[in-house]
Amino acid sequence: MNWSDEGFLISKNRYNENSLIAELFTKDKGKISGIIFGGTSKKIKNYLQLGNKLHVNYNSKK
Repeated sequence: MNWSDEGFLISKNRYNENSLIAELFTKDKGKISGIIFGGTSKKIKNYLQLGNKLHVNYNSKK
């Protein structure tokens, strides 16, 4: 299942060395959670602040 949407970052938790588990509230799908690989890197760490509006590309094997 693949879809795209816009949403706001609600929470984030560290997972393994460089990944984050994030919860977002999206316009069409509601509250979702997912893993962001490389979420603690210096390049994208500043974008992933609570309350920021993000464009979401969601991929799953469902």
